[in-house]
Parts: sequence; structure tokens; C-alpha cells
Amino acid sequence: MTQSFAGRVVDTHVHAGLTKYEPIESLVDQMFRHRVDHAVLVQHAGEFDNRYLIECAQRFPNRFAIACLVDATQPDAAGRLSVWVERSPAVQGVRLNLGPLFGGAPGAEALWQRADELGLNVSVAGSLRDLASPEMVSLAERFKRARLHVEHLGHPDPKAPAPFETYRKAMSLARFPHVSLKVSGFYSFTTSQWAPYVDTLRFVEIALEAFGPRRMMWGSDFPPVSGREGYHNALRFAAHHVPLPSYEDRAYLLGRTALSYWRFDLAT
Repeated sequence: MTQSFAGRVVDTHVHAGLTKYEPIESLVDQMFRHRVDHAVLVQHAGEFDNRYLIECAQRFPNRFAIACLVDATQPDAAGRLSVWVERSPAVQGVRLNLGPLFGGAPGAEALWQRADELGLNVSVAGSLRDLASPEMVSLAERFKRARLHVEHLGHPDPKAPAPFETYRKAMSLARFPHVSLKVSGFYSFTTSQWAPYVDTLRFVEIALEAFGPRRMMWGSDFPPVSGREGYHNALRFAAHHVPLPSYEDRAYLLGRTALSYWRFDLAT
């Protein structure tokens, strides 16, 4: 279905684990069934031991890259990030939550600085309020070597009144060329009980106007998505419902943009 659009399809936001979510075999099965070539393993909240994700990348060569997680409340957070990056070439990114940084967590500032020094891909987790804040603008201005990937379309609020001023303010981060957007998690910003969540397209159109399709990357948010529309329908939504003017633009959304940031041939 999607191969005609992208050649290689990349899922930029998935989780796997032994104490939470599903083991890697469940994800590999979904990827095989739906012809998804690569995925970025994003460490789930609360898990700071990234060894299992590294093992997954080693077991399935050329399939996975990793955005690790480090505890920002620890003063030596920056050093721990360096250790994980040195441990495996698959660790090409880190998931950083805006809350600890804006809240003054002991290791957060140094952790962001280290991610920037290393030029990592940063999966940016944070609320819409944080993303639309002056502090976020300052962060984007300071850390320009890291590539900032905003998660879940920036967490738009489906109950906010049009014209969605706070969301548009968050989307103004597109003026920074090192900021891009993950098109994922539709089930979390819909008012509809049933998929396809076409009411979310109002936010997609705002995002497209700001970032353009070549700075946007599809993600399934597996396995939470399995309890809503399901993996197949999350992919189908991006492949058929997201309004794009050309096959080439859709190819960027489904894989080419992600391939400009992530390498999947390093953990053989």
C-alpha cells in the first residue's frame, strides 16, 4: 500500500519494553504485516535503562534506531547520556521532556547542553502550553546543533476554540530550521469516538502550513495505538487521509524526512 509512496517507510515513534508495553517481537510483526521498513524506538517514560532497546537494534539489524531516555533529576544526567551514545551507534537520539528543564531539575540543563553538543536527534515531549511558551522559543534559539523533533503533532487541544491560537503559537516553532514535527498520536487529540479521526485534519492543515510536508514525519505511537484505531489504520490515515498535493510530498511524510535524520544501518 505505502511502498508506492516512499520506497522505504519509517515509523518515527514506537515503544517496546519488558516491564511496560510490548516486547519487540510484537512490533516487528506489525512492521512486517504492513510493510514498514524501519522504526525509531523511543524509550517510554520512567525507564532509564536503555539496554533492552540496544539489544533490539542488535537482534534486528538495519531495522531500528533509538531515542534513549535519561533521568534529568540526576545531577550526572549529561554524563549518562554520553555513556548511552557511546554504547551503541543505534543510539542517535534522546527523548527529553520539557517539564524537568522548565521546572529546574538538577540535571536537565546540562542534559540538553550535552544533547546539543553531540548533535543528537531530540524527541521533544511536552504539553501544548510548554511548546507554545517563551521558554520553548528560547530553548530553540539556544540549542541549534540538536535536531528537535516535536512529538504527537504538538499535542493540539481538540476542545479549544478556533482559530486555535495556542496551537498556532506552538507551530510557529517552524521558523527554526532544526525543528521538525512528528505526525503521530491522532487518537489523543480527537473528539470522535470512531476512527478515522478526520476531525484531527484541522490541526494537520495548520501544521502543514507552518512546517510543510518535508519537515513532518509519520509515527504510529505503537503500542498505545493498538487500543484505538490500530497500527494498520494509523498508517492508512497518513497514507490516504492527510491532505498532501503530491506523491512526493507523501513520500517525505512516510519516510524520506525521517531518513534525513536517522540511520538504520549502524547497529549490525
